[in-house]
Amino acid sequence: MVIMIKTVRKQGIKNMDYEITVQIFSGSFLEETASCKQIEKKLDFVLSRMAISKVIMGWSPYPYLYENTASYLAKKNIDFYLWFPVFSENSGLTELGPLIDYKGEHIHSRGEHCNEDFIFCCPNNEQNIEKILEKFEQKYNSIPFTGVFLDRIRYSSFANGQGFGYGFRNVFSCFCPHCLEYYKKGNFNIDQLKEALSCQTSLPLGITGYSGNGAYTFENSIISDFFSLKAGIIYKSLSRICRYFREKGLGIGFDVFAPFLSPFVGQDSVSLSGLCDFIKPMMYRATSAPAGIPFELEALLRETNVNTNNRKNYYDLMNINPDKKPFDLAFTINELQNLNASSVCPVHAGIEINRKKNLADVHPGYIEETINAYTGTGIRGFALSWNILDAPEENIEKTAEIIGKIIAQEN
Repeated sequence: MVIMIKTVRKQGIKNMDYEITVQIFSGSFLEETASCKQIEKKLDFVLSRMAISKVIMGWSPYPYLYENTASYLAKKNIDFYLWFPVFSENSGLTELGPLIDYKGEHIHSRGEHCNEDFIFCCPNNEQNIEKILEKFEQKYNSIPFTGVFLDRIRYSSFANGQGFGYGFRNVFSCFCPHCLEYYKKGNFNIDQLKEALSCQTSLPLGITGYSGNGAYTFENSIISDFFSLKAGIIYKSLSRICRYFREKGLGIGFDVFAPFLSPFVGQDSVSLSGLCDFIKPMMYRATSAPAGIPFELEALLRETNVNTNNRKNYYDLMNINPDKKPFDLAFTINELQNLNASSVCPVHAGIEINRKKNLADVHPGYIEETINAYTGTGIRGFALSWNILDAPEENIEKTAEIIGKIIAQEN
């Protein structure tokens, strides 16, 4: 079935204030996993079914891939954004100041998935930021991108690492000299944090409430104080990075965790939405890999040592139905509604349409259910994730069919 979506500006869905973006993973910094022919063939197929306003592609450092795609998209008046990981995926390119955990130990854990290493550096280290921007200058500055899509704008999550305990260390970082000085200026008591972390609680980290947009309350306020400091560091560092890209005249998009997972990695999505042109919460309900909601939630519960009985208490407090497979749709609808109501910039829901064995078992029925549900949340678009090259034709066709029906109803 071929369904063409009629638009009034570019090839973006502007007649109902929707935009459709697709993401292409071209490989890591150390390898190339896609060819120009493969990329163009897939884009030809997508555009024969539906209109799009942006293509996000990265991050293998091979100029000809981007130059060819930039030329292709310019002819079709489609924006081209570089998919650029910020605080991880730097191994082999440059040496950056590492994260230090709350015990004062270097974090060397790896969480490899799909050719990505997930090794994070300290976001509060100015030398790290300078080297990250140098990486852009050296590898991508000559390519005519219209924008940058900043990923890994966070600390490591509970899911990162190999074996029990590594994820906990990752989340309770960083305590390098730069961060210790920052905490000192904020009158933060590290000894109180360590004491709080040693206490047994009935819910993860002593959570007592959740009101949306990542806003938790804890039995011990030192926990929330710590996460607030981390969010402040991410915001401060991204402000610096965004100024650099704004000076180049580039648009900016952000990749962020689902709101209820975001504070644990230092993301305050509402605050961050004031720095970018669009924000993409990764609402990956069917993904068993980093950023996937079930994957990250399971790691949170595992790494905070929540037993079976207390898991039920957590689910009840959060109003999550753990028996829903894929992950509870109703909960994610509420998450999107809250974020959309507070966000400074447009919210584009990130949904998987690729299919990866044992990682993302995505089929047309899942896509139909998700798009239909999220359309009513007030969001301004969809980012078709996380790699269109791995999306079966039936998934692309279903996506086009459902979006086409939605627009027809609106018009």
